[in-house]
Amino acid sequence: MLKPAAMQRVGVVGPREERQHVVSLLHDLGVVQIEPLSEEAAALLRADAEAAASKEVSEELLRIRSLLSALPKAAAAGKTGFSSTKEVMGVSRSVKIDAEVASLKQSEERLKSKIDDLGARVSLVRGLDFINADLGVLDLESAVSFFASLPADGFTQLSNGLSSIQGAMVQSAGEGPVRVVVVVPKDALEKFGSVVQAANVRLERIPPMKGTASQVLASLEAERSQAESELTKVADGLRALSERYYGTLSSVEEQLHIEARIYEVINQFGFTESSFVMEGWVPRRSEPALKDAIASHSSSTLVFDLPSDSKPPTLMETPKRLRFFESFVRFYSLPQSNEFDPTVIFAFTFPIFFGLMLGDVGYGLVILGVSLWIIKRVEHPGGKTMVPAGLRKFARNIFKPTQFRKLALAMIPGSIMGIIFGFIFNAYFGFHLNQYFYSYLNTALKLNLPQTLTTNGAILDPISSRGLKTLLLLSGYVGLFEVSLGLVMGMVNKYWEGETRHIYGKLGWLFEAWGIVLIGLTVLHHGDINPASNPLAGGYIGLAVAGMALIAYGEGGQALIELPSIVSHILSYTRLVGILLASVALALVVDTLFLGDMSGGPAYAVMGVVILVMGQLFNLVLALFEPGIQGARLIYVEFFSKFYHGQGRMFTPFRGRRTYTISRMEMAAKGQAVPAEPAAVPA
Repeated sequence: MLKPAAMQRVGVVGPREERQHVVSLLHDLGVVQIEPLSEEAAALLRADAEAAASKEVSEELLRIRSLLSALPKAAAAGKTGFSSTKEVMGVSRSVKIDAEVASLKQSEERLKSKIDDLGARVSLVRGLDFINADLGVLDLESAVSFFASLPADGFTQLSNGLSSIQGAMVQSAGEGPVRVVVVVPKDALEKFGSVVQAANVRLERIPPMKGTASQVLASLEAERSQAESELTKVADGLRALSERYYGTLSSVEEQLHIEARIYEVINQFGFTESSFVMEGWVPRRSEPALKDAIASHSSSTLVFDLPSDSKPPTLMETPKRLRFFESFVRFYSLPQSNEFDPTVIFAFTFPIFFGLMLGDVGYGLVILGVSLWIIKRVEHPGGKTMVPAGLRKFARNIFKPTQFRKLALAMIPGSIMGIIFGFIFNAYFGFHLNQYFYSYLNTALKLNLPQTLTTNGAILDPISSRGLKTLLLLSGYVGLFEVSLGLVMGMVNKYWEGETRHIYGKLGWLFEAWGIVLIGLTVLHHGDINPASNPLAGGYIGLAVAGMALIAYGEGGQALIELPSIVSHILSYTRLVGILLASVALALVVDTLFLGDMSGGPAYAVMGVVILVMGQLFNLVLALFEPGIQGARLIYVEFFSKFYHGQGRMFTPFRGRRTYTISRMEMAAKGQAVPAEPAAVPA
């Protein structure tokens, strides 16, 4: 749980004729990350790319995808199994509807274009219904006719400009908008263009038409209706083809995509005259299943362990309920496979830090509600929302919906901790309400609670002298624990890596941290730090001195320059209290101004409400971002720096999802024959 999955480099050796079948098994198992051959193996083997077969499969895949994109979607009857590349290619080539689909798509595009054009002409003719004459009068040899629908001021500017063009005629109807027909002599079109540009209007050229507006409109509507009827027939034809072939095409496309990937992988193999060799990484827990599957579904292919000095890929094994926190660790850096995976520690530490810095029931409830709303919106998109479109667009530019969901999931435990700490601190948007609750319990249940609870209401008041000292001391202890845990984990990492000397360096920093803290606590409690009179203090000093010696031995004398950093890292955790106090103080100021204005008359009351709403919104934004940023920073800088290297590479096994096909292992389990692949795809 605190370490990525153990990985084993493996080699696979088998007969050449089984290469595609074995790679297909690896694809369906999905547990092997296939790697280029090691230098030692590559020197003894030769590459043998199957370019012709790979090209043929790729070209067939493109053909099938073009057919699928042209056909409307249809449901598949069930999953199909293909025993070989030869079979899937045969099924694919048996679907000979390319010419028919192409003809229907061309007709569809032509008819859609025609319908759009007719629609534009219908709209134009409807605007010309104020012309009580045959529209053929607008089709002139020496002039060009234009139509526009303009606002009144645009029409005025256009009319003023046309007065300078000799022979231009204008006919209009309506007042807002104004429908206008302009007839301009052909030799004045250039000047007319300047007039239109100056008036900033848009005109549409009137095409040749015969008949009155109502007659032309009826003809256009009939022509459009006929085109729409033809388009319906084309759509029916495509739908009929889809109902017949879409399921087959979907399964063929999926299997051809897998076959194309198989050829890509095979091109990384090494070959002899009669065998193939490949290498890869597999999680050790999955290795027995891999060997069993290969042994059961191939004749003589073998899987064996390989020694390797290269760093394995990383497969994180975070518990499912905490897996969304992996994004925060990956944002910093992916762990290497041989070091601690800090995701679980982050998952428990970050919400506590966030909640302590939030420390308010009201803010916690708001953040909890917003987080649940975001999760619901991401999982069930659509529907109405009160969020402005501009804000939604801005949010989409920052994060993808899945990232927002992960962030919201991380905020839920943090907001719950904020509610708990808010109850302890008696903070409800800065107001104090617990005392009324405790007074009711005293009266109703005769609990005889302490007077401090019924008057102040806070179990721990962060702005009181006692509460502040307690929280500062608590934050210091948290810092000491986090730094110590990080150093211990660093020692374990160095042990795993075989770097014994660096273990002493980490141990030295641990001694130094505890020595300095114990000396500091002794001074804080006015204790005697003279070793002669207080042997315990002498032990603290000796611990710090031993720490310096171990640091110098393990990391070199120059590392002693960094001694102040160990203190700063521990004290850095006091920012937990600092950010809490800033939020509490701001809420207190806003609430005090609000309560003061409420007693000053109606005008002051309105101003007080505005101050309360705006001030609380501002504090809420700070309460969301500051604890999140500073909580993550404490973990990244003060904790991770003690043990974490990162720079790992993701484990990416060779696999894919099957939606329309079944694997060859499933076919074998059902008793269907799965022959070895031929050397090349037959034409």
